[in-house]
Amino acid sequence: MRARVDHRRTPALLVTSLLLVAGCGAHASSEQSAPEVAVLRTGTPVHEPVWSGEEKALVALADGSRQVVRIDPPRELAGNAPRTAHTTRSRTFSQLGRNLALPPGDDASGEAYVALPDRDRIAALNVSDMRTVETREAGDAPSYLATDTGPDLALALSADGSTVSGTALGGKPGGAEDVVTSRRVGLGPTGEIDGPDRGQQVEYYAAAPDRLTHYKGSRSDVRETGSLPLRAEKTTGDKTKVSRLYVAERGSDRLLAVDEKRSGKGLHVVASRHMGQPVRHVDADERRLYAVTDSRLVVLATHSFTGFQDGTFDVVDTVDYRSALDRPEVRKAPVSGIAVGGDRVYLTLEGAPYTLSIAKPSL
Repeated sequence: MRARVDHRRTPALLVTSLLLVAGCGAHASSEQSAPEVAVLRTGTPVHEPVWSGEEKALVALADGSRQVVRIDPPRELAGNAPRTAHTTRSRTFSQLGRNLALPPGDDASGEAYVALPDRDRIAALNVSDMRTVETREAGDAPSYLATDTGPDLALALSADGSTVSGTALGGKPGGAEDVVTSRRVGLGPTGEIDGPDRGQQVEYYAAAPDRLTHYKGSRSDVRETGSLPLRAEKTTGDKTKVSRLYVAERGSDRLLAVDEKRSGKGLHVVASRHMGQPVRHVDADERRLYAVTDSRLVVLATHSFTGFQDGTFDVVDTVDYRSALDRPEVRKAPVSGIAVGGDRVYLTLEGAPYTLSIAKPSL
C-alpha cells in the first residue's frame, strides 16, 4: 500500500526545513565572519590574565586598583568595531601579589588564587561572582603564585624572592598548618616560579635574573636538580611534558625549551629559535606554544610526545596583531599579559582598557 501524503502539511514542513537550514547557515556565517583579531573594551586596564575554563572567562589584575577583574568575552565578534566585554570586579584588597593562579590540574572549582602579601596569605576567589571564598597561610609576604598538581599545592614566592612556600589546598584552612613545604631559593624581588600540571612530587622551576633552577622532591625534602645560566623574561610550562619549561630570554630574541636531562640531574636546552623580536609573554595549551612579541603573536608546535627532532621550534602560524588596530591608544600600548582560551588567545594591554581576542589556528 502506498503511503498517503498530507499535502496540507507539506508547505509547513518545507518552511520549517528552510528555516533550519537558514539558521545553520547563519550560525556558520557568524563563526566565519569573526575577525582574526578583535578588540574588546574592558572598562579598565588589566594585566597578568588567566583563562578560567570552568567559567569560560578571563580573570586579571586591575591596573592600580588592587582589584581582580572577571572579563566575559562577547559571544558575537562579527565586524571590526570594538566589542564591549562585561566585567565583574572583586572587592578592593589592601595589597595584592604580582599575578594570579588557577587550581592545579583538572580541578573544576571555578576559583582563582591571588597573593595577599601584607597578610601572609593567599585568597581563593569564586570566579562566578569574584567573591572571596577563603584565605590560607602562605609563608612570609607571598607575592608570586604557581600551582603544583600532584601534591595539590599553591606555591608562593615571597616578595623578596628568598623563599618558595607550598600551601596545601585540600581540606579546611588550618592557619600555619596550611604551609606544608618551604625552600630557600634566592631569586630576588623580580623572580618567578612555574609549577607542573601533572606529576606526584613537589616540583617547580625558579627563574632568577641570571639563572633558571629546577627543584623536585617530597614535601619535607625539596632539592635542586639542575640549573642553567639563563636570563628569563617570562616562562610557561608544557601542559603534557611536566619537566619541560618554555623560556623567553631577556635581552635577546631567543625562545627556548628547557628540560631535565635523562639522568634526572641537570638541565639542558632541547630547542631554540630566534624570533626576530624579543618575546614579551608566553603561554601554552596541550598542542601549541604562544609567544608574544611587540607586534606579533607567534604560534609554535610543542611536540610534547615526540620531542624536537632538530633542536628548533616549528612555527604553525604568525599573526601581526598591530596591523589590525586603528586606535592610537591600542596600537601603541605594550602587551601586559597573555591567556589561552578554548578557541581564542587573549592579550591584555598596558594602560589601555582593551583586550585583544585572536583566533587560534586550526589544528
